Amino acid sequence: MLHRYVLRELLSPFLSATAVLLSLFYAMVLVRGVEFLLGSAAQVSDWVMLGMAMLPMLLPQVLPISLLLGVMIGFARLGEDGELTALASVGVSARDLARPALVLACGVCVLLAVTVFFWKPWGIAQMRQTAREVIERNVLSDLKPGTVRADLPGIVFHADAVSPGPTWKRVMLIDERDPARVSVLSAPIAEATFEQGVGMRFSNGVLVQRASAEEYSTTAFEQGTLLLNVADALNRRNTFRFGHEELSPSDLLEAARGAEATGAPAAPFWSAFHFRLSQLLAPLALALLATAVAQGGRKRATRTAALIAMGVYLGFYVFSRVGVQLGERGVLPPWAAGHFPVVVAFMLGVFMLLRVERQGAR
Repeated sequence: MLHRYVLRELLSPFLSATAVLLSLFYAMVLVRGVEFLLGSAAQVSDWVMLGMAMLPMLLPQVLPISLLLGVMIGFARLGEDGELTALASVGVSARDLARPALVLACGVCVLLAVTVFFWKPWGIAQMRQTAREVIERNVLSDLKPGTVRADLPGIVFHADAVSPGPTWKRVMLIDERDPARVSVLSAPIAEATFEQGVGMRFSNGVLVQRASAEEYSTTAFEQGTLLLNVADALNRRNTFRFGHEELSPSDLLEAARGAEATGAPAAPFWSAFHFRLSQLLAPLALALLATAVAQGGRKRATRTAALIAMGVYLGFYVFSRVGVQLGERGVLPPWAAGHFPVVVAFMLGVFMLLRVERQGAR
């Protein structure tokens, strides 16, 4: 009953912190894609799909911080109400109170493992696909009559009217992408198509094409499709790129072995691989450290506990990133660079917890 009670006290601030931090991280990431997410062809379903796809990208960043906040704030509230003192007076040790925190940390570890190995690859693929589809639709939806767009270099487009779809009426398109074969397409109607790529389907049109400097050919057709190259627009507008964060541990392992086989530097991939594995065990070390800090010393207000938790995580994060950098440069072995911060945090947590128990501080 005691462990369940303490676990409920830790779980409430943990869930609250997770919700707040996810909202903040969502806002920060979505700002990166605001250019195409606010485009004329973007839909509510695109926002929903991108939100679902980004969730597995954000959870590994949010959950460790939320766990620290949950443990620190939960124990701070117990301390403010004098419950830690009462529990100590009846023989409940610091190690007993650490068990609920470790149970919560184990649950976070399992969720992180499922996310990193299974959910995250799906999210990355879905995020890329959704972003690509939105950008492609925006390119055609933003195509106005009589304009030359940077997204479609070499294309001059004229139309009398535009309707949703998009569909254009009384269209003339000049294709100057190949100066030696300038083409002019005219048709009473044209519509966007994405079946074989980004393109425009013309109905009952006429194609005038220059065969040489003095010769032109004219062809009438019932249905014709002109494919447009939007690679530059995709590269410029798609800002959802996260470097090594997009790679799963299995992808990093494959990349490291491939680099070794070709003689290329493999240390960056090995360091990122071991760091990714250490992230799965980091909640256990952080929960143990947070439990020791929260129970040691004088009573703290929940606000102070939250600030201490943020400071602890900031120090751990900086220490981890410095370790990865040293591993990438060959100063440390990749396995040491990736796992050393977690090992240090775990040992420090054990030492502080035993010290609190020996001194009887609450």
